[in-house]
Amino acid sequence: MTAPLIAFDKVWKTYGEGEARVDALAGVDFSISPGEFVAIMGPSGSGKSTAMNIIGCLDTPTGGVYRFAGVDAGRLDRGRRAILRNLYIGFVFQGYNLLPRTTAIENVELPLVYRGVPARKRRELAYAALAQVGLQGREDHTPAELSGGQQQRVAIARAIVSTPMLLLADEPTGNLDTQRSHEIMELLQTLNRERGLTIAMVTHEADIAGFASRTVRFVDGHVASDSALSEAA
Repeated sequence: MTAPLIAFDKVWKTYGEGEARVDALAGVDFSISPGEFVAIMGPSGSGKSTAMNIIGCLDTPTGGVYRFAGVDAGRLDRGRRAILRNLYIGFVFQGYNLLPRTTAIENVELPLVYRGVPARKRRELAYAALAQVGLQGREDHTPAELSGGQQQRVAIARAIVSTPMLLLADEPTGNLDTQRSHEIMELLQTLNRERGLTIAMVTHEADIAGFASRTVRFVDGHVASDSALSEAA
């Protein structure tokens, strides 16, 4: 049996003390195996964003254990969490987060710059990543010269250029119309199926969650349901 890539073991995340105490996560157990595409849903305040922040090594549990690829990531200091995040996790956000005066190819190269990859190799990898997301011929365009869907494709290329073990997508279609949203989700499905890329995605839209192979719903800091696509069909 394949070991989980992501594993929560009775994870708590508490803010405040006394009467002001809030349990954003209350003893959560769940895992994500390599190659899965998981949608994480739930109402505002359900704990889904807190869970994603912990998965992405942007935050740590108050209690319990969070393991990433077998490493107790919740016990790592800030510097080591940053190394893990930069080496093994790609991020895609609702707002794209592209540098506005920088071309598509230069935006995609950024993670490789931080890793010290030589310029020629960076450019080669960035071209390949943009080709994978269907943006051949758009390499020298700035974000202002691209549609919203194209900007999100650049952001996805930037997230995958360093071949991460995990892609975290936070409302990746939130700024897009229905057609562009479905195009982006089909792209993520392709990356998951053809490259075996593990994806965890926060969304509040049921039709978008339907592109994933599994849906985990959070309510009041707990996992309320966890269903595979075949179970929900």
